[in-house]
Amino acid sequence: MKIVRFISSALFALTRFLSLIYFATGIYGIVALASGSPSLVDIADERFVIYYPFTESPFLLGDYNQLYILEMFGVVLIYGLFFWLLSGVFSAFRQPKLFTIDGVRKLSRFYILNLVVPPLALLLMLIFSITEVPAQLIAVLHIIIGVFAFFMAAIFRQGLNLQNEQDYTI
Repeated sequence: MKIVRFISSALFALTRFLSLIYFATGIYGIVALASGSPSLVDIADERFVIYYPFTESPFLLGDYNQLYILEMFGVVLIYGLFFWLLSGVFSAFRQPKLFTIDGVRKLSRFYILNLVVPPLALLLMLIFSITEVPAQLIAVLHIIIGVFAFFMAAIFRQGLNLQNEQDYTI
């Protein structure tokens, strides 16, 4: 079990870091475009360039189109949430007691995100999207992840029930 805790601790740190990067990117991009500051963003010929902070190096590029911007930053923020919830799943495996209510809750949030958001996002993209992305494949992959997380949550729930029964009988 030591190796599981070690690996889950490393993956927790990695996924939490990735979630913060995604959230920071989304928020920075939205603030840069909303401010219109020439030191942050350049808008010309229906395209935008968002620069790295305090530099003139391009960071994010795209069409200056409201739907494209909404789609781009929506995806970035959803992946921030995905990695945040995934770090919670890895956090559940770091605990000394494996089957806890908190662990079941974290797994449940993660599988709900993966089973609900991708089909909704795919539907919205099919209706409104202006970009060509392999969205169907990505949605299917997230649904598969959601199904596995659902199974893990069911196992954790059963383990929690067995653990509670054992605690009561002792």
